Amino acid sequence: HFLFNNKFYTCLKFMFKKFIFLIIFYLFLGSNFVMAEKKSLSNYLWENRLLIISYKKGNTDIKNSIEKLIQKNQCEFDDRNLKVIFFENYKNSNYQTPSYVNNKFGFWLVGYDGGVKLFSKDAIIIENIFSTIDSMPMRKDEMSSNSSKCN
Repeated sequence: HFLFNNKFYTCLKFMFKKFIFLIIFYLFLGSNFVMAEKKSLSNYLWENRLLIISYKKGNTDIKNSIEKLIQKNQCEFDDRNLKVIFFENYKNSNYQTPSYVNNKFGFWLVGYDGGVKLFSKDAIIIENIFSTIDSMPMRKDEMSSNSSKCN
């Protein structure tokens, strides 16, 4: 009778440890799948400039006004290879959060090389975004070799 109980408890302890291991393994594996699904902003290196906008949840006025600006000036955004990516409360369901956005709200202009060229805590950056980009050496080269398609 004692031998049976001892084997039973040993088996039960083994199964419990295995169960805990499997839970931890699946949690780890699951979090890696979530991270793997999100794209890195480095995918845009040397292809696009980025305007990263990090705003507080619920403050959709900023997002809506920027989206209207993009629609109104789509040609200028395309001509400058400028993509806009929004992070609501430092998060984006499609992209990994870059280190400069972590726990910070604001506007970042990121160059082809992935470096932050300009940062502002308010939307004032938007007013001069095209002239700022147009003053960059690589943009000057682009403008001299390609004619703008925008009127």
